[in-house]
Amino acid sequence: MESREAAREAIAREKALEERTNKEIKRQVQMGVSSIQRQTASEPGVNISPPGQLKSSCASMEMPTIQDGVGMHFPMDDITEPLTTCELHIPQRTATVMVAIGVVTSVNPTKTPRIHGAIVLPGYASVLVDRVVKGYSNVQLEIEGGDGEKTLEEAEKTFICWRKRYIIIPGASPSSLPLPPRHEPNPRCG
Repeated sequence: MESREAAREAIAREKALEERTNKEIKRQVQMGVSSIQRQTASEPGVNISPPGQLKSSCASMEMPTIQDGVGMHFPMDDITEPLTTCELHIPQRTATVMVAIGVVTSVNPTKTPRIHGAIVLPGYASVLVDRVVKGYSNVQLEIEGGDGEKTLEEAEKTFICWRKRYIIIPGASPSSLPLPPRHEPNPRCG
């Protein structure tokens, strides 16, 4: 009798979690779309080159921006163990600082990674927050946890999404992290 009630409660929690996840996905998509719309509206397509002159070739020399590490390879992408200890970092000035210890699982490349029933966004990985470093409990999560967690402290002992670029595998060679090519300014372009 109690197990049926527990199963009903679990199903209800799962449905509520799925609703929250879908709302969060919609919210983030709307934010991205509105950001693109604002950016497009603020960048008029005006050619400032004098009439009869081609557009500057220097503009085509700009390096593309790698956004949020999407499409990049990180040391955590090479893990093969089911549960691997990791450090969760955040950017701070010109370096990063460890804010938590966690566990990350290897990703099956043939399956779409999911967390709490939702697809893990590109550039992110699902990690279990094991222990938050003292003084960093109020670090805000970029993506809310499955039960509405907004800070690292609230997310302790739960799974959350974390940017791959800030997941450090102790003992992994930092040289295995390819850096984007260094952009040397073209002296002709100023």
